[in-house]
Amino acid sequence: MSVVLATDRLRLEIARRGWSHADLARAARVSAPTITAAMAGRPVAARTLRRIAMALAEAVPVPGVDSILP
Repeated sequence: MSVVLATDRLRLEIARRGWSHADLARAARVSAPTITAAMAGRPVAARTLRRIAMALAEAVPVPGVDSILP
């Protein structure tokens, strides 16, 4: 099964943590091209979704960043 992620939300969550796409790939233990594909709106495996979600859940957003993000 594959899923398409909400790219705007994913960008926001990456920014909230002060990460780059490469940082997310490392934390989620997936390849950088996989993150690039997800960011482009292409489907990713359900396993990849779980890895991305867990990496984001484990990382604390940068304090105060929500006040400057849209």
